[in-house]
Amino acid sequence: MTDRNVEPDHLSELTGDEGGLWRVSTRDSDHYVDLERGTVTRVPGANAPPTVNDRARPLRTITAIKVGHRGRWTMHTDGWDDEIDFFWANTSLIAAIERISRDDFPGAGGDLPG
Repeated sequence: MTDRNVEPDHLSELTGDEGGLWRVSTRDSDHYVDLERGTVTRVPGANAPPTVNDRARPLRTITAIKVGHRGRWTMHTDGWDDEIDFFWANTSLIAAIERISRDDFPGAGGDLPG
């Protein structure tokens, strides 16, 4: 029997309505989605090049975050920019979406992955 009051540790899809802290693992990187603070942080894997999204950015929209599919979302810029309205992410295939604690977030212990 499933207890409906217990929140799942893993999801097949993240819409943004769930709240909480999530690690979205793709083929090449991990993306840390903080739905409490409204941010997303990319941590590139060994074979992934760095991007402008490798830091906490304010989450703007979620188009798709679903296991077995490419992730797509947009993020706000750091401030007004005449040439850039927003940043976007288009990930490799998502392998897993798991709830994590604040201690599991990049930089929680003072050290940033890299």
